[in-house]
Amino acid sequence: MKQRNVLLLICENLFADDEFISDAINCLSDQGFILLRESPEYRLQDGHRRLQLVSTMSIEGETFLLLQQKKSAMNTSVDAHVIKVCSNDTTHNWLLELKQEVKTKPVILYAQNDRSSGIIGLVNCIRKEPNIQTVSCFFIDDPTAPAFDASNPFYKEQIELGLAINVYRKGQWGSYRHFKLQEEPRYEPSTKHCFANCVKPGDLSSFTWMVGPLNEQSPSSPLARVVYSSLNFKDVMLATGRLTVETSFTNRLQQECVLGFEYSGVTTTGKRVMGMIPAGSMATMIETDRHFTLDVPDHISLEQAATIPTVYATVYASFFICSHIRKGNSILIHAGTGGVGLAAIRVCLAYGLEVFTTVSTKEKRDFLLSYFPDLNPNNIGNSRDISFETLIKERTNGRGVDFVLNSLSEEKLQASIRCLARGGHFLEIGKYDMMKDSKLAMTFFQRGITFSAVLVDLLFQEKRDLLLELHKLIMKDLAKGIIQPLPTTVFQAHEIEQAFRYLATAKHIGKVVLKIRDNEDDLASVPISYLPRVYCNPEQTFVIAGGLGGFGLELSDWLIIRGCRKLLLSSSRGITKPYQQYRINTWRTYGVQVTISTEDISTYDGCRRLLQQAIQMGPIAGIFNLAVQLRDAIIENQSVDKFAECLAPKATATHHLDALSRELCPMLKHFVVFSSVSCGRGNAGQSNYGMANSIMERIIEHRVVHGLPGKAIQWGAIGEVGIVADMQEDKIDMEIGGTLQQRLSSCIQVLDQLLTTSEPIVASMVVAEKRSSSGGAKNIVEAVMNIMNIRDMKSVSVESTLADIGMDSLMAVEIRQVLERDFDIILTPQDLRTLTFSKLQKLADAKTESETAEATTQQLQLQDLLASFGDETASHHTVLRLPSKCNDLEYDRPVLIIPGIESVSSPAWTKIASEINAPTFVLQTFAKGSDEQTIPGIVDSVFDEMFETVFAKAEQFLVIGYSFGSLLALEVVKRLEARSLRGKLMLIDGSPLYLQRFASHHLSGFDDEHLQMLILTLVISFIFPTATQDVIKPVMDQPTYSDRVEKLMAVAHDSNPFSDQYARKMMRVLFYRLKVAMNMSTEVKEKIESPLVLVRSATIVDVEEDYGLNEFTVASLIVKIIDGTHQTMLANPELIEIINKDTL
Repeated sequence: MKQRNVLLLICENLFADDEFISDAINCLSDQGFILLRESPEYRLQDGHRRLQLVSTMSIEGETFLLLQQKKSAMNTSVDAHVIKVCSNDTTHNWLLELKQEVKTKPVILYAQNDRSSGIIGLVNCIRKEPNIQTVSCFFIDDPTAPAFDASNPFYKEQIELGLAINVYRKGQWGSYRHFKLQEEPRYEPSTKHCFANCVKPGDLSSFTWMVGPLNEQSPSSPLARVVYSSLNFKDVMLATGRLTVETSFTNRLQQECVLGFEYSGVTTTGKRVMGMIPAGSMATMIETDRHFTLDVPDHISLEQAATIPTVYATVYASFFICSHIRKGNSILIHAGTGGVGLAAIRVCLAYGLEVFTTVSTKEKRDFLLSYFPDLNPNNIGNSRDISFETLIKERTNGRGVDFVLNSLSEEKLQASIRCLARGGHFLEIGKYDMMKDSKLAMTFFQRGITFSAVLVDLLFQEKRDLLLELHKLIMKDLAKGIIQPLPTTVFQAHEIEQAFRYLATAKHIGKVVLKIRDNEDDLASVPISYLPRVYCNPEQTFVIAGGLGGFGLELSDWLIIRGCRKLLLSSSRGITKPYQQYRINTWRTYGVQVTISTEDISTYDGCRRLLQQAIQMGPIAGIFNLAVQLRDAIIENQSVDKFAECLAPKATATHHLDALSRELCPMLKHFVVFSSVSCGRGNAGQSNYGMANSIMERIIEHRVVHGLPGKAIQWGAIGEVGIVADMQEDKIDMEIGGTLQQRLSSCIQVLDQLLTTSEPIVASMVVAEKRSSSGGAKNIVEAVMNIMNIRDMKSVSVESTLADIGMDSLMAVEIRQVLERDFDIILTPQDLRTLTFSKLQKLADAKTESETAEATTQQLQLQDLLASFGDETASHHTVLRLPSKCNDLEYDRPVLIIPGIESVSSPAWTKIASEINAPTFVLQTFAKGSDEQTIPGIVDSVFDEMFETVFAKAEQFLVIGYSFGSLLALEVVKRLEARSLRGKLMLIDGSPLYLQRFASHHLSGFDDEHLQMLILTLVISFIFPTATQDVIKPVMDQPTYSDRVEKLMAVAHDSNPFSDQYARKMMRVLFYRLKVAMNMSTEVKEKIESPLVLVRSATIVDVEEDYGLNEFTVASLIVKIIDGTHQTMLANPELIEIINKDTL
């Protein structure tokens, strides 16, 4: 090897090569390291005379051995000053000695026969401080070890290794390291309550089983062991994210176990039952609902029984509760081979109705005719388009049908309504259009029709009497034989992801069911892979010290969601903020008993009174210590008092709670302390805090050794709440102990994993070191491979498109959602069809490399959309003629410029017009179209005047639309073509897709108030660019938007270059124009016939090259890319050249 002074050399399977190892040692720096990567069973037989073994670690199927080059004279550390640290020494005499010695010489701190020593956290923090000598730590936690003596060979050899943290325990040396905590689901049959959930809605690969609440909480109704659970389309909509949990379950306490509404199984008394529940039947056991639990007839198997409850409940609620079908009526039933469709057809035929239905394939049509011999083949239409409307009109001689049972959406729903006869009844069982708030023309109701939304799930919540009636109707027709089971497609419980994918393709016939148990009398489920979870017994009490802090309130809320109903919150100051009282009042509405204690937990008697107070509420199941008292200072400025104050709520209180809980809490399940990364990784200035946390961790370790519950969680910096947030609420990237702030929601999400692992000390943090781009790219590729069920990349061509490899429409939707949500990569359907794994890898690499630049660009886009405030002096004109190189009064082909979102001309357009070789006009919608909220509405307000002024005598046109003006330009060209004019359309950095992407990036989720605040901020930057926070704050503090506008006008009166009236109107125009962008559809309803030229900015990279405009014209499309941002490109001379040479 030619290299020299190498600090770390990594090699694999080469240690036996003496020549290589000798060469490797020669290239090392003083005390350099060699890291051996070996197989898990590898054992180091013989060392090397020039190397000493430092550490051995086993990680993810490999053994790592760290060896260090020996040095002949390593006496510096041995000559270090040695100080003993004793946790029982309340005077902290060692502190003064440490402060004096650490400035001048290396120091060794040691603790021996002190099982609760905090020396590790203390040293980790001190070592982070500047301007001190080397400090190392020896923690002797083994009674058989000799008394510490730096000259004793037993310790001298270890000192010579030069390690920072040295721990002697159970006869061997070691240290503390952070390893990734592996979340490994258990795969086994389960007698516990487990339920299935899609952890990330939209990503079906995140489906998993998890332990459920019935293991801890007493059931409120009889239990049943689930044998089969059916899937419904509502489950698919929830799992794919098309329907939010919050929409379906407004009660927060019900938003945990939400999938599955019907089941078949066996009660604890051995009775075979089937039924419906509001949610959560996709589980190994459920709480039955007495109003809708049906006995299964002997001749029906439980597999068949699982197909009955929901479909027939939907059908009977539609036909006999929401309406009343009669013999001789006619009905259109959509999706005839689906579960509800088959059930509805059977019932309608039995009651003598004429049935019309729709299917999506010839195979399904053939199945229907064989399944229902009485069904008229001429009454079956296509559910994939609206041709069924013509079928109905022809078969009923234009009358229509009496009923429509609809599950289709959008234009098919509208067509279905048109199929109704006068006085007909529309029965809507779909959820999609309701969720989208689709509009329904009131003119439909002039024909006397009625519209009913059939929501069986609401019967469980609002109308229990109707549920009883429904129960009776179904039992009656079940006895008559009208109700029959449906065909089934069965998946095993562990195949839940495949089951959902199959149902989502709509290729099934009948019902898709999950098999939860092999046999009816089995106590355990089939083998499933499930994750453990934490739940609380509502009869037991949970104690949280520091429970009124930011994290404490969120932890309390999490425990309540998980079943806790008795909560004791300890705080030395009690309730001091209105928000604390608000949260407590909210919990009390859930039926939670909340008690506040102000006992001093730093004393033994205070802790005893605290626990006795909790015991009066119920047996204590959990103790959480979140209390904290910071007294930060570098070691030079630390004092005994600061150490004592910092240790009191953490170390001292935990010591007391440990001792007392052993005596008073026989049913304790959780003893949890919140430690800190300051202890595990060190943080300058927090030596006392690091020591306090380290003491707690040692207490936890000894509890676990004794078989008692114990968990210490090292948190990194927490964002949004708590001490760090209070100190620097605006600096989310502040680094603490090598970590960035972790979102509180993220902390809550990992609690299950942290609390259920067997490790006594765990950690959760966001490490500040930047991740490599290849890591991110690899994750993106793996995510797509997982969705497409590709196990090995070698099995496919990286240059083949995903469609060629096997991507179906459902996979395409899921891939788009995962890439957009998890990786901020937005693809159009066209992009997705041509996407290869090779392109995907390049996308991932490019995204990672330009992450910072992208963030800057997106922020600029929001301001670039408003290029200027325009020219107020001419803003009252609808059409403004600008001086150009051709100022003829008669012309054949004028140029019409439509500016951006400001809707008025500006100096930039005056300059561009001066170079154009044709008569040039600007269309200003500011004057007459300011209050319009749709593109057609804006154009309606100005078109006639514009046409008479500009195009009345013209034969051709060139329309130029910029940014938001591109939307108006497309509409204007359509209308000019309708008047037999021909010409060209030029769009400058704008299109429907471009504006829609802009709105989704920056305006998603905005209500009117947020939009108004955004506009106010933008306007301030234009009319008052030098405003300071002292000036802006009084404006923003006004109670209403109109008050803020008036305050701004008053504050900026002297410096505002525009009139107050113009500024107010401009803000109104911006508000309505942004709402247009937010609500705009990119769907092409009518294409233009004119050639189209797109001039786009070279800086925009997150949209297709043609901005999606290829779909908008039947003629040619030319794309020109020029330098400059969305704003500065208007000053690029190439733009004038393109206008004059390529469009005129």
